[in-house]
Amino acid sequence: MDDINLSAPSLMDIWSKRVYKNATDGSFDLPDLDFADVSIICLDLSDERSSIIYSFEAYLDNPFTFSLPTVVLQIVLITIMSRVIYYILRPIKQPRVVCDIIAGILLSPSLIDLIFPEYLYIMYPDNEMHISRTLAAFGLMFYLFLIGVKMDPKIVLKSGKKAIFIGLFSSLIPFSLVGTATYFFRTSIDVGIARGKFLIFLVAALTITAFPVVSDILTELNLLNSELGRLAMSVSMVHGILGWFFMALFTALNQSQGGLSKAARALGSVLLMVCVIVFCFRPWMLWVARRTPKGGRVSSLQLHAIVVSVIVMGLVSEMTGASFADGPLIMGLMVPDGPPLGTDLVERIGNMANEVIMPLVFTAAGAVMTPLVVLHLRRWMVLIMLVLMAYGSKLLATIGPAMYCKISFRKAFILGLMMNFQGVIELITYMNFQNGSLLDDESYTLLVFTIIVITSVATPLVKHLYNPLGHDLVGRRDIQHLRPDAEIRILACLLNEDHIPSILGLLEAASPTTPICVYVLHLVELTGRANSTLIAHKNKKGFINPSNMDRLHNAFIHYEQNKQGIVAVQPFTTIAPFKTMHQDICSLAGDKSAAIIILPLPGKDASGGFSEQDQAFRTNIPHILSKAPCSVGLLVHMGLTVTVLSTPANFQHHIGLLFWGGPDDRESLSYAARMARHTGVTLTVTRFFSSSSMSSNEKEAQMDNEVIETFRKENSDNLRASMNEVFVNDMEQTISAIRNFSRVGYDLIMVGRRLSWNSILNDELEEWSEFPELGVVGDIIASSDFESEFLILVVQQGP
Repeated sequence: MDDINLSAPSLMDIWSKRVYKNATDGSFDLPDLDFADVSIICLDLSDERSSIIYSFEAYLDNPFTFSLPTVVLQIVLITIMSRVIYYILRPIKQPRVVCDIIAGILLSPSLIDLIFPEYLYIMYPDNEMHISRTLAAFGLMFYLFLIGVKMDPKIVLKSGKKAIFIGLFSSLIPFSLVGTATYFFRTSIDVGIARGKFLIFLVAALTITAFPVVSDILTELNLLNSELGRLAMSVSMVHGILGWFFMALFTALNQSQGGLSKAARALGSVLLMVCVIVFCFRPWMLWVARRTPKGGRVSSLQLHAIVVSVIVMGLVSEMTGASFADGPLIMGLMVPDGPPLGTDLVERIGNMANEVIMPLVFTAAGAVMTPLVVLHLRRWMVLIMLVLMAYGSKLLATIGPAMYCKISFRKAFILGLMMNFQGVIELITYMNFQNGSLLDDESYTLLVFTIIVITSVATPLVKHLYNPLGHDLVGRRDIQHLRPDAEIRILACLLNEDHIPSILGLLEAASPTTPICVYVLHLVELTGRANSTLIAHKNKKGFINPSNMDRLHNAFIHYEQNKQGIVAVQPFTTIAPFKTMHQDICSLAGDKSAAIIILPLPGKDASGGFSEQDQAFRTNIPHILSKAPCSVGLLVHMGLTVTVLSTPANFQHHIGLLFWGGPDDRESLSYAARMARHTGVTLTVTRFFSSSSMSSNEKEAQMDNEVIETFRKENSDNLRASMNEVFVNDMEQTISAIRNFSRVGYDLIMVGRRLSWNSILNDELEEWSEFPELGVVGDIIASSDFESEFLILVVQQGP
């Protein structure tokens, strides 16, 4: 064999051999070199491809003889293919991870080589695959770090007995059944799968559900903060603890092949690494979180230090005998989730790691797959049987304990489907097994196909079967149909402290003698976390944990104490994505049998627009209006510069109400009638009549008259309550009357949201509305044409 010169030439040597070719555009071509001479790593030197990273500005007919264009092409192809597949499969509710894996399979050389034989040489040469796999591992390291950042390990302690009970049964029973079956059929398993101790870890991978996978898919389905979504997250965290145990056991057995002393040193090194993370890295993260102001960003210096620490810990983790990803994952768990630190890390690192580098994982996953294995399934019948047994037993082992905990069969079945979600974590596990020669290409391909099949079936079933807002309504839930002396249950939702005075003013006006129970829900956007939370700050015995309270809740607790038993306050906090926050609002209203939801709308900022957070929240309003199990009151601030709340002893409120008729106006009048009982409230009701008032719909007219007569009788001796009647003939007169009404000087104006059966105004005006969620009348009053100083309460009656 001829000697090969392994010395790599310098860049100057390469430039000295460049030949000027085109005097017009100044481009260059490299001469025909023996690329073995420029190899700088020990690879297959007989390969004609260049091991130089890029062309050094030389123009070449085939740029893919260099590593950089090839790796970039891999990223571009997998990203485009994944997005196209996701666009096609999104109508049938397929999750992103399924589309990513399918994209990797469709780009696999074993498929495309049938059509384009040179594809393997261009896309998957050995030299470039080493680079792309290294980049994929780099992205995976940060992906798992961010998963740890978004996880709260304490959620296991907060899960309650139900989640722990279901989690233990749904993991241990399938593991025992499949493990026993694997033992008896071990001699029938294909030779492409390693035998002996490894089978234990294959069974664990099949029967344990990964917390990050459940979180990602539930987020895509908008079910993360639903009742079953939260339960599934807690149960999967129990599975995660068992997964950590098997990971440690796998590391110990893997190192024991070099002797017990080597295994002991390896486990000791891993333990030392964990101690350094817990006792050094964790205090540093807490210090950074304390120094970062609320709403601020982590300094660039601290961010760079954290990124470097993750890389170093990946190196240390690899040196100790564990996986390179174990150290970063543990580091992520030590970072306080949520704002400011967790949120900032996810926002500033996540896009690059997840959207640019992580797709290479799916490229690497597809590179070694042999999709044509599906033509020879008979050979793999034992493995297929074990896989079906794993998922089937996990489904049944989830349904049984869930029903024992008094969960309906339908919800228990849906929970079982959620616990069968598969995704990136399982894919990475099988890739590690394949890289370690524990699985051959065919068995690896079959297991990856099971991820696609199980998840693609379970995900749309969950979306179709589960309605997170399914309420079993008993009777009417609104104010109109309450007894005059009955307790009013109000759900008050607040984004921040700005709305406290107006909400307290409404409560004070409605609580002269009638008891009120107020459920105060603080709305917090889920950022930098993987699990949504609904926190009840007061337990059934009335005890409040002050450590979890904020100033918003304390203001209402102080008001409760001043009212001396007339008002009861139950404080809650929901931490959820804005796009699904309506689920928590409507579910809590249904669970607590609230009569009305009071929802303050964010006002415009100094620039005349809405902040990004306020705009995101306003997208929830149509969902709340359409799915609420009770009445809804939208509270609008109109240019308020001072607090609207005086002390209860000196409370004065002038309220004006516009009444045409219809269910929303009747609900609004019923609410205002209760406020009129307060000695500090003056109420003026203006009833509109038009030529259409004498037309059809006698039933609606009769119900309107009944409510009006009831109001007149209740307030016959009340000099602070009055009613006016206004006759209008056309739309212009109506709009003019509404505008004049808003200039009287009321503290609060109440209107119904939907147009009445006899209103001259029509739905076409909604096309010109600035705030369509307020309805036509509410939008006219709240339009920017007014320089008003009052509140508007737009009421929609419940179903």
